[in-house]
Amino acid sequence: MRLPWSYSLCFDTISKNLLSLHSQFLRQKSMNIKKCAVIGLLFLANGWNMQAEKRMEDIRDTIEVKSLHEVIILSSTKETNDLKTLPASVSFITPSIIEDRKLSTIKDLSTIIPNFFIPDYGSKLSVPVYIRGIGERSTGQSIGMYVDHAPLLDKSAFDFEFLDIRQIEVLRGPQGTLYGRNAMSGIVHLTTLSPLQEQQVKVSLGTGNYGLFKAKASVSELLTDNVGIAVNGYYNRNDGYFTNQFSGKKADPLQSGGASFRLDWKINPYWTAQLSANYDKVNQGAFPYGEYTAGSIADPDYNYPGNYTRELAGSNFNLNYTNDNFIFNSNTGFQYLDDDMKMDTDNSPSAVFRLNQLQNEKSWTEELTIKSNTKNNYQWSFGLFGFHTGLKTNVTTTMDTDGIKTLLQPAFDKIHENNPRAPLMTIKNTNIPIPGTFKTPTYGGAIFHQSTYNNLFIDGLSLTAGIRLDYEKAKLDYRTNMNMDLSIDMQAGPNLIHLQDSALVTALQGNLSTEFTEILPKIALKYEFNPDNYVYATVSNGYKAGGYNIQNFADIVQDAVRAKYDRNFHASPVDSLVSYKPESSWSYELGFKGDILKDVLSTEVAVYYTDVNDIQITDFVASGQGRILKNAGKAKSAGFEVALNAALTNELGFSLNYGFAHATFKDYKTGDEEGAADYLGNYIPFAPQNTFSLNGIYDKRLQNSWIDRFHISAQYNASGRIYWTEANNVYQDFYGLLNLRAGVNKGFAGINLWANNVLNTRYTAFYFESMGRGLAQAGKPFTFGVDVNLTF
Repeated sequence: MRLPWSYSLCFDTISKNLLSLHSQFLRQKSMNIKKCAVIGLLFLANGWNMQAEKRMEDIRDTIEVKSLHEVIILSSTKETNDLKTLPASVSFITPSIIEDRKLSTIKDLSTIIPNFFIPDYGSKLSVPVYIRGIGERSTGQSIGMYVDHAPLLDKSAFDFEFLDIRQIEVLRGPQGTLYGRNAMSGIVHLTTLSPLQEQQVKVSLGTGNYGLFKAKASVSELLTDNVGIAVNGYYNRNDGYFTNQFSGKKADPLQSGGASFRLDWKINPYWTAQLSANYDKVNQGAFPYGEYTAGSIADPDYNYPGNYTRELAGSNFNLNYTNDNFIFNSNTGFQYLDDDMKMDTDNSPSAVFRLNQLQNEKSWTEELTIKSNTKNNYQWSFGLFGFHTGLKTNVTTTMDTDGIKTLLQPAFDKIHENNPRAPLMTIKNTNIPIPGTFKTPTYGGAIFHQSTYNNLFIDGLSLTAGIRLDYEKAKLDYRTNMNMDLSIDMQAGPNLIHLQDSALVTALQGNLSTEFTEILPKIALKYEFNPDNYVYATVSNGYKAGGYNIQNFADIVQDAVRAKYDRNFHASPVDSLVSYKPESSWSYELGFKGDILKDVLSTEVAVYYTDVNDIQITDFVASGQGRILKNAGKAKSAGFEVALNAALTNELGFSLNYGFAHATFKDYKTGDEEGAADYLGNYIPFAPQNTFSLNGIYDKRLQNSWIDRFHISAQYNASGRIYWTEANNVYQDFYGLLNLRAGVNKGFAGINLWANNVLNTRYTAFYFESMGRGLAQAGKPFTFGVDVNLTF
């Protein structure tokens, strides 16, 4: 399935003056009005001129100094507590924060939330989320991600452009009872803007260094008193930040674009329906990794350029019934993912290995919940959840000329050297592709319940308890082969006698399946001193699903070839090489939330301890041709978090967030008994020990002036130390990035200047070891730009 796509823009039909910011770019793009119809509608909608003056009176501030007082959504379709008084660590990202910090994707949330870290490296395929020292950098996921209550089941779909986000909630710690599988570290929930609640037209254009250009537009309108529609579109591009020395071209240019649609219908006082759909496409250079030596990262230098293209599409239908006694909610979701990854897996100018992986996935989810809606002390919630995902992956690992000469041919030569009676086999191929087709369908279901009793024994004391039964079944259908053309010679005295030319064909195929059943309980106590201050204690269970690896099948096929001709070598069973077990955890948390100074200063403090069993970590296969998940015994994470939000005056405010995570292995050994490496007490790699964010904003309103408003803000985001290996012998020290923003507003228009990594701090965003070499990606350098925003 390939959906229509165009990088053309049609903004000049709307406002030639705005396009003067990037006229040179647009002159290079051919106009295609038909393919731009969706974006054109955003501007030509009848709401462009209708009641503009009235809307200007109703529009909320885009940057709110007193973020303490921003209206946030407190209800949930299945939670028995208000989100703001939840007995757990939860952070709210409001529209003013999104605007102030230019948050565009989930990766932009990194470090601005305590103990929440997502490094930006590789491609949009890679979304390694770490919360409280627990996470996963490649396959699998340890957090749940939701958009308007619908889960995204594949981490490959997490990195997309935010469009009209009303609120982001980040819950830290296991959320297994209400959210089930793969919510072991927490969840991220995005809520989009409802056109029934807010109607406006917004246009944003931006440009910057490194060839940056951004365009974003949205319109939300009331079609009738009870029906509203919202449509959004965006386009992004940049030239890339790193140069491939082999080709002399940028290694990581990016183009992406997409659109979303939402229709809300207030059917009657009890029933509401919401239908949404989205489409997103990205085409980017990827994996700009360079050789790492003594803390220095060389420029990328490889002969086979990396590339990643991806199409995402999805739809969601939500039906809600609310009366004075209960709330019923049905959420049906569909997600489509189609991507193509090309990678030089030896990351060198030599022609050793290259990889081409294509994924096609279709997923369905359904969740039914019913919860109480009374003012009674007892609140309850019940739910059913089911899902099915069908993933088909085509992977071709190709061994090129240098790989054959230096790796494969020496293995055949050694067979002859060890046994002169054995024939001498010489590979005739210039390259050897190892194609494979892998189908990994997964389905499952769950039933869950949660109860909260308020004012238990005494006023202000509440108890929340819940339990979930989660079932999942995963299958693997694999078909892979390796074909070689061989010249076979036999030793006859001092001479070699040619026997024959032969085609060696080795094929593997089979079916595997596994299933998991988990019971996920939770219990929490909370005591409210008053409505604005409370303490809590929580014990919760988390669970991350097991499954199958597929990127190591090229090595498995090569082992099968070797086993044919080397009687001293025995290949391991496929199941034992590709499967990994679920990961589970128990977490204990104490916390306080409240106002230190009413309407001026609020704080959140939490301390936690987490035990993890069968922790899943990423490892490279022996040849370096791919990454796999494997279980690494037991681990623990202990730490604390502090968040402060202050509105010092009507014009000046700040926020501070700090998280500390001491995440270490409790039991992890590798290798055989004699050469085993014991990592007891070592830090879990890729998870930072500290995250820190300090944000300050000054927002001045003016009267009788040529501008209505002036605002300036500064953010300092930091993290570290980050260990890159289980041996803890390579690491990134604590580092910070300074970002600045400044802007003015007049009427419906605003212009903003911004700069990221102002001090041009050099740091390592990612490190790994492959084929005996250390490789890394440097962090993004100093960038700057300007945005123009219109809001009607």
